[in-house]
Amino acid sequence: MIIKSLLANDRTDFDGEFYQLKDAPLDPKPVQDPLPLMIGGGGEKVTLRITAQHADEWNVWGTPGVLRDKMAILDQHCEKLGRDPKEIERSAVAMLMIEGLNGDADAIAKAKGEGRPVVGGTIDEIKATIAEYQADGVEEFIVPDFNMGGGDKRQAVYDAFINEVAPSFR
Repeated sequence: MIIKSLLANDRTDFDGEFYQLKDAPLDPKPVQDPLPLMIGGGGEKVTLRITAQHADEWNVWGTPGVLRDKMAILDQHCEKLGRDPKEIERSAVAMLMIEGLNGDADAIAKAKGEGRPVVGGTIDEIKATIAEYQADGVEEFIVPDFNMGGGDKRQAVYDAFINEVAPSFR
């Protein structure tokens, strides 16, 4: 509520339990109008309820199965609030591990076995996993790079993803 008011108004007053603002400006305003509000997290009781109430986009780390479960809960919160769940874009974050570039089959299996959200394997396996996300309603897949190595290695992973995986989903 505070953020949306700061984005929409020249000045904002707010007197809440934890935050108080008096004649607060936000300047310069963002170029996008309105600026979409993304809320990230998978807390089922609080975060997803706040997401249902305020977010334009929701983002969470997770595998397709985890996202399916969380999306059902988000949809329930939307229903309780009288909001159309289709108004909220859904995005996911998972580590990308391409066999032969930034992981071998054993490293990928180990990362997945540790419960980490990993999209990994061969190019075809990665395409199949991303197709699962897409079928479940994920519209954007965010790829962090902290597990890709540096320099040329990182570039090779991104190049393979951009040239061999992403075209299937445009």
